[in-house]
Amino acid sequence: MNYARKANDTFEIDLYTTDVRDVSAMCRFYLYMLPRVHKTWNDWMQPDGFDREQQFFIVIDQSGDNRTPTSYYLVDMQGYDYIRYATKLVNFDPEGLDEIDQESELIERGTGLTRIGDHEIFENVVSNLCHDLSADGFSKKDALIFLQVLLDHKFDCVVESRKYLFNND
Repeated sequence: MNYARKANDTFEIDLYTTDVRDVSAMCRFYLYMLPRVHKTWNDWMQPDGFDREQQFFIVIDQSGDNRTPTSYYLVDMQGYDYIRYATKLVNFDPEGLDEIDQESELIERGTGLTRIGDHEIFENVVSNLCHDLSADGFSKKDALIFLQVLLDHKFDCVVESRKYLFNND
């Protein structure tokens, strides 16, 4: 995500956008779970509504004439009582929890289908792989990219060898 640092106005932040549809399902889940604070630009830098113990917030900008939400921003407080970093969220649906509920249901169904032994083996493999990647100097971002590519490749191999899988896509 691209962030504006210590912006003085929304036009500075609006250069740094994050399309919510382009982030991972897990990231969207956490975005929709973040506390929301209603602000107008004039009071963005005031600590009212922010909790220093909470690092991330969704700011609902209500700077328009009719005080209805005009934009949504992900802000990072970095432990301060003012906004240090911000990105404008594009395609942020304030009612987006329906999509998250559907994804959570899919995760629950998939987890229910895996045997306990398979689940434990998977967790051990991923844990060991993450440990090795970290020891080899991979950043979290690089490790996630590598793991995603590895999973995508394995998934494609399994589907290719079993043509009857996922034939409804």
